[in-house]
Amino acid sequence: MWESWRQCRGTQAMAAGALVAFLVGMEAALAAALAAEAGAYFPAVYVLTLALCLIGTVLFARRGLALACAPDLGVSCWLLALVVFSGGVTLPQLYAGLLAAGAVLFLLARLGGAGRIADAFPTCLREALPLALGLLLLLWGAERGRLLLPSPLHLVMLGDFADPLAYFSLLGLLTLLVLRAARVSALRAVLAAFLVVAVFSFAEGFWIVPSAPCYVPEGLDRSAGLFLRAGEGDAAALAQLAAAFPWLVVTLLLAAWGTQAALFSRQFLAPVAALTALAAGAGVLPLAPAASSVLAGRAGARAPRAFAIGAAAVFCLLLFLSPLLREAVSFPAMLVVLVLSAGLLLVRRARLREVRLLEERLAVLTLALVVPLTRDLALGLGLSLVTYVLLRRAARRPVPRATCVLATLFVLLTVFSACLL
Repeated sequence: MWESWRQCRGTQAMAAGALVAFLVGMEAALAAALAAEAGAYFPAVYVLTLALCLIGTVLFARRGLALACAPDLGVSCWLLALVVFSGGVTLPQLYAGLLAAGAVLFLLARLGGAGRIADAFPTCLREALPLALGLLLLLWGAERGRLLLPSPLHLVMLGDFADPLAYFSLLGLLTLLVLRAARVSALRAVLAAFLVVAVFSFAEGFWIVPSAPCYVPEGLDRSAGLFLRAGEGDAAALAQLAAAFPWLVVTLLLAAWGTQAALFSRQFLAPVAALTALAAGAGVLPLAPAASSVLAGRAGARAPRAFAIGAAAVFCLLLFLSPLLREAVSFPAMLVVLVLSAGLLLVRRARLREVRLLEERLAVLTLALVVPLTRDLALGLGLSLVTYVLLRRAARRPVPRATCVLATLFVLLTVFSACLL
């Protein structure tokens, strides 16, 4: 009887891993599409992203964690929108910076410095970081699905629901909310909403099944090792990268810390930093524990290795379906469902236990507003920390010396960036 129970538990964990891996595969397609907008080669980025997600999932399972590895969409939004498109940094330069930042984070994690830096950041802001990342994904996903539109007169405005993309995005969101209200499990609700949008958008002809949906991976050399061409950019782009590098290190550290705090109580920064460096070398955007892993619930947590086996099987299958997933990405309503569900999950998982004083509330509010509205994680982290220190000093309350030093460094980095540019 005990053996039968163990087999049943393993089967449930494998099924949960397979379903989570399917969601991660769609996130990988979305990340590859975003990189392709900046000039990357979609098939290569997609395949390498899935391969690294497979490696990361196995590494987490060896540590006893039922977590899938996935592209960090919140950090990717910030990198592409602020560093690449607005800052003029090329993709090879970005990957070179990420490779160096990942190496620095790995050394800090191994030497214990990463924990001390994170501890210097106020507890209220560390706990609010998942909330800020979740709101960033919610706002970004709503804009991608045209539920919200940028406006010159307002921060955002409601989209035109005569637009098919907005209509199908709203259909997926309402399906997700109705199923969750009916107490359907989170994983099943997300998959059901995704399939509803997929079926209706396919029936309306907004995406088609390619004549050759399977594709043998090729052209990997067009992505891997791209960081070696970082010196080909102009001096202005290199200066922008140098100014952004300290922010890369701090933002990747705190984003990884905050996401892991939302998903799991243990911190395992060294493997995540190593994956970030490896991903940059392969020409892939930063990776992190997938927020959708929590959707698997207790089934995966009971048998992490079975969870990883189910996820690995789906990852291997999706490696050859690049044309099909690229076609799905071309009409992003289905992916909007995944982005919004990940954002809602992070918002719900945020635990603001240390927000009692005025300075803590205003600092958290600053972080929660600045990050999603500007998509600038570095700016949100810096402003919220400086706000916290100044208000606490004004109230004549003690501030840890390490926190004061960290706030001063944020200010100096801002001045350094302004002078360098």
